[in-house]
Amino acid sequence: MASRRSRRGKKSGGKGFLVIIAAIVIAGGAGGWYMIGGDDSGTVDASIGDILPGLGESSDGQTPPEQTQSLAEVERLLHEINAGLATSGDAEREQILRDGYTRLSGLLENPLPVEERARAIELFHAITDELFLSAVHNEFCDNYVVQGGDSYDKIARKYRISTNLLYDLNNRPRDKAMLHPNDNLKVPKGEPRLVVKKRDFTASLYFGDYLVRQYIVAHGRNNNTPEGSTTIASMTIDPEKSARGPNDPRGEMKLRWIGLDKYAGDRSGFGFHGTQYPDSIPGMSSAGCVRMHDDDVVELYDIVRIGNRVEVKA
Repeated sequence: MASRRSRRGKKSGGKGFLVIIAAIVIAGGAGGWYMIGGDDSGTVDASIGDILPGLGESSDGQTPPEQTQSLAEVERLLHEINAGLATSGDAEREQILRDGYTRLSGLLENPLPVEERARAIELFHAITDELFLSAVHNEFCDNYVVQGGDSYDKIARKYRISTNLLYDLNNRPRDKAMLHPNDNLKVPKGEPRLVVKKRDFTASLYFGDYLVRQYIVAHGRNNNTPEGSTTIASMTIDPEKSARGPNDPRGEMKLRWIGLDKYAGDRSGFGFHGTQYPDSIPGMSSAGCVRMHDDDVVELYDIVRIGNRVEVKA
């Protein structure tokens, strides 16, 4: 099973990315600013509501706050967080991480053009690598004291997370780590849950109320992915290998299948999966499932487990 740790480089890789980007911004002046987004006054100062279709007035006739934010403000936000992390000392870094998390999670909950969202997600994931997915204990996690008779699988079931996530959160080798009574293990503060926003082409992963990951996805042609609440009902590695012939829809899937229980009027057969058509993301391009980039679906598979809640919104 692929490891999130090896793919993302975990904490050191995220911090290195932040330092490099911010160094370019600070040292390069106008040129560095252009490299992380530019200052094209014809585009950057536009309201996001002017760029994204379907964002009209709210029911009370007022313009929602999410529409008033300009692309220039998004650029400034990313620049400030990158620069702050690159120039801060160890004593300041933790507070800047927390402030960056708060500001970026608020940004990602609202509509954004795809390019800006992708850049915000990259920075956001570097921050959540440190705050949520590293072995560091902080206010975003709970501590579990190992009892006699415990196993990694048993503890993971208790907290409704994958066993692989429990290994990773505690920097333990998968399938080889030993447990001893009174060991302290890091566990999430709140079980994983998923929220798909079809309008934004996003799938967001939360630990309880905390946004921890967001993925840009595709959903069904003609907006046919049903909306409603459900749970994860099945999980499969390499679903494409079970395809029977060229017309079997499983042949389009790659690497992972995270299947959903019946919902929206007893409809079934929907789930999250990788794809051999990555250029179709984002978009309305699937037969109804949520298409994800391969690295993203592998990472998600290593976090969630059967029974976790899923909500699909318009």
